[in-house]
Amino acid sequence: MKNLLVVISALVICIFSFLVYKNLSYEFEFEKGIKDKELVSPSGDYTAQVYYHYYGGAAGGVNVYVNIISHTENNAESTVYYSDAKSDFHIDWTENNKLYVKNASGAEDRSITLAIGKDIYDETGNACSKYKISKKYSCYSKKSKNIPMVN
Repeated sequence: MKNLLVVISALVICIFSFLVYKNLSYEFEFEKGIKDKELVSPSGDYTAQVYYHYYGGAAGGVNVYVNIISHTENNAESTVYYSDAKSDFHIDWTENNKLYVKNASGAEDRSITLAIGKDIYDETGNACSKYKISKKYSCYSKKSKNIPMVN
């Protein structure tokens, strides 16, 4: 009986440790896909890169994500936008550190203006529920009620 209690306790500790690790170490990064275009910010401090990821074969769809390369921080790359791709997609810099992402199709609109280094958009909301992300960024999702103003 004592051995069973030790095994159960060890299992509970392992599961708890795994869950804490997954929540605290989560990185909002996407690196796979087909690179579509790049757009340099007005001052040249950042480059926005658009990637498409196809999934599901003939009946599947396309996800789009936008990575930012910061030329002032040793070309550090980070993901700032992730969503299902709609028929009208493009990006534009509105200021040196603000990126407008248009992603719309009919009634579905996932467009947003993001402050680089401060905001991210994850359509699924998975990133928004992670401690590490929520402490560093304002995180928006399809379910968010406080989306920043869109141009």
